Amino acid sequence: MQMGEVHMLRAKHRLVLVGSTVSAALLMGGVTPAHAASRDNVGEMIAIPSGESQAATYARVLHRAQEIHAFTPANKKCTGVWKHSVANVDWDRTPRGTVRWSFKLTGRARAKLGPAVTVSMPNAWVNNHSINAPYGPHSRVSTYDFHGSMNKYNRKGSSKKHTIRTKNKITFFWLIKSHSNPRAGATRYITCQVPPKNSG
Repeated sequence: MQMGEVHMLRAKHRLVLVGSTVSAALLMGGVTPAHAASRDNVGEMIAIPSGESQAATYARVLHRAQEIHAFTPANKKCTGVWKHSVANVDWDRTPRGTVRWSFKLTGRARAKLGPAVTVSMPNAWVNNHSINAPYGPHSRVSTYDFHGSMNKYNRKGSSKKHTIRTKNKITFFWLIKSHSNPRAGATRYITCQVPPKNSG
């Protein structure tokens, strides 16, 4: 084997080791790595460590959501069905400008999470501002449509009302927790661009 081929094999080996190390770190933290190419439409099944408080779980997954919002452009409009193995989200915007969504867990996710779950939205963003999330925790059967809507919103730390505008960048982050298995959960993240009114 020539010297150039030896160096190439060593370089490939180092890349494999680095990739394995990153994946292992994410898995140890209870996160299944998402493909970077689809960062605007991602989700993960997560393992919640025994005894971890709700606040600690929120803090851990919120860090991931903040990264996604900061580094993901809103290249796609919030319209139609955004499919993912965790949950499918169906978007539209009414003639009056309200952004609406239907959030349904997939059969694969329900099989892991059980018959009942709590779905919450620990955080959300409009453009570069963190906002008071437009969706509170809902505990329902896992087949439920966890739907919601947003037209006006408050930035965190402010009481001033803002209205959703066409071309706004929004990032929504959902956290799903199982009732039957307190260590089982999932996350769902979407970054998209608010479409024109009356879009679906």
